Amino acid sequence: MRKNLFFLAITLLIINGCKKDEPFPISSFSFRGDTITTLKMATSDTCSLINTSKNADSVFWDFGDGRTSIEKQIILSYPKSGSYSIKLTTTNNNGQKSFESKKVVILDRILKKVVIDFVQWDPTNRSEGWPTSTIADIYFQIQMFTDNTMNPIGIFPNCPVLFTSPIVKDVTNHFTPPASPIEIPITEKVIIEKNMVQRANMETINKTYVFSLMAKDADGKVYCLVNNSMIGGSSFGIFKEDFTLNTFIVSLQFFSSFKLICDFE
Repeated sequence: MRKNLFFLAITLLIINGCKKDEPFPISSFSFRGDTITTLKMATSDTCSLINTSKNADSVFWDFGDGRTSIEKQIILSYPKSGSYSIKLTTTNNNGQKSFESKKVVILDRILKKVVIDFVQWDPTNRSEGWPTSTIADIYFQIQMFTDNTMNPIGIFPNCPVLFTSPIVKDVTNHFTPPASPIEIPITEKVIIEKNMVQRANMETINKTYVFSLMAKDADGKVYCLVNNSMIGGSSFGIFKEDFTLNTFIVSLQFFSSFKLICDFE
């Protein structure tokens, strides 16, 4: 028995003696090279995670939302708002581990007001689907673009309505500068997804919104003055985005013009 224990001890000593002495791993990463411990950004935005770990033979990332990765360098993005903990685990060849965790706060783009810069329509022009009167009530509408069927012009009856603004009464068909813009404050929570701000066409079905400036005449008939399915000279897209200034603006300019003013929350 003593002889067997002796040989076991010798064997363990030989194994341990042959085992390479690995330096202990040190986990470390930054957000775009910034060593802050908490990052704020918006949904669908991206941020590079710079891995500056030392003595690491393998890495394991946990992004706090069920996703993980073993890649050394990461482009970070979250589709949903919330607070997430990012944990980096590094391991050396001896199985020794170290950890570092940081926090990410993901914010939504919240619609705060619709600014209508100018409104124009020709009541004698039947081809554009405009009101036949010179005065109409106007409002703003957001739909999910799920169907390309349009009837009448500019109106998508099969697309679900996500939001309808309060009505502005008695707007003339030539509401133009220098008149002050019409502002419609939005009191309910309306989230604008950045990657859904696209032209509405056959290629973007189920991938975008329909943003429409609508009109209603005295008989209650509804018309579309302008939306992001219209091309031919219209200008549409993200007009301005500045996270540090808490500004996100979507703009459309054509026969009529509007801006969606959003905050990050």
